[in-house]
Amino acid sequence: MTIQDLLRPIPPQRKMDVSTWRPPAGVRIISTDDHNLEPLHLWEERLPAKWKDRAPKLYRDSEGTLKLDVEGKNLLPAGVDEQVSGGLPGYWDLDAKIKAMDAESIDASFIFHGVTQALNRLEDKDLYTACVDVYNEWLIDYCRDHLDRLIPIAILPAFLRPETADEYVQRIQRLGYRALQMPAFPRGVRYNSRSMDKLWAAIQESGIPLMFHVGPYVEFVGNGSTGANITRNLAPYRGLLAQLVFSGALERHPGLNVVFCEGGATWVAQAIADMDYIVRTYHSELKPKLGVMPSELWRRQCYASFIVDTAALRLVDIIGEDNIMWGADYPHAEGTWGYTSEMLHEMWNALGPVAGAKFLGGNAARLWKL
Repeated sequence: MTIQDLLRPIPPQRKMDVSTWRPPAGVRIISTDDHNLEPLHLWEERLPAKWKDRAPKLYRDSEGTLKLDVEGKNLLPAGVDEQVSGGLPGYWDLDAKIKAMDAESIDASFIFHGVTQALNRLEDKDLYTACVDVYNEWLIDYCRDHLDRLIPIAILPAFLRPETADEYVQRIQRLGYRALQMPAFPRGVRYNSRSMDKLWAAIQESGIPLMFHVGPYVEFVGNGSTGANITRNLAPYRGLLAQLVFSGALERHPGLNVVFCEGGATWVAQAIADMDYIVRTYHSELKPKLGVMPSELWRRQCYASFIVDTAALRLVDIIGEDNIMWGADYPHAEGTWGYTSEMLHEMWNALGPVAGAKFLGGNAARLWKL
């Protein structure tokens, strides 16, 4: 078999999987990671008057290329054709999205942003918060008629000002959200700081799990840089988990649940083994001292949502069958559109019916009370 035999068409060119496999009755398929593109000119049209002259401009140029211009620069990374990463109509049309879910027997879908998190690069953090306000108000209304199938994910900007977290989380809840996210690696922000305790406490009090999602961070340039950058971006969470563990944030907030999305799960097995070993061998140097082993904190409070990770399926006894979830990543090229039934069937067979039911939707349904 040659490499050409293994290649998949880009999403708009894929044909629907002819397989009609469904899990046994009563097992739900829940995708914890899909995306929706924000409407063009969202911030220009909806930001309060004080920000109008500085509003990010989401538009298509004369060649049809999507742009997000603000503070004198385009924030959307180059290197991947938009048809590859966002060419399916369900990306911007909810009726098409529901049809795509029906075609692949997906019962419920969590909806992440399309481009909003690129605004993390804004220098003016007040402008960033105002833009997030607009996004959060728009998304819940956009999904309003389909909240039985769609779970929109609010962005929580309080990582910039932890003292505002309680008020902002309550605001998100009043809007009708039951899912929220924060950026995994915001510039200049230390998630291991004790100043973040107000943030963790507010999220814990709400009972809403905290979601992190990978981002299109550009580290490499030149030959092979697109593949290298995507490879790097699809496995970024080891350091973030370690911060939350070794800072004591998870131990001090036992009701704080954290979901690491689209970063695979194989990394978890090595990470928790390494962290346990660090506790045993560097205990005299660790501050604060932990009263719970990292692997126990993982199993108690943390989850990995992934698209396809065959190695992780062989390590479920270490990672935890209660700690894994599935995400289709619609409409991106690495997502399963067109092959969902085939891939889920393979993973179901690898996991078995008990762990398979948890992975396909049971763990998500339990965590978000769906």
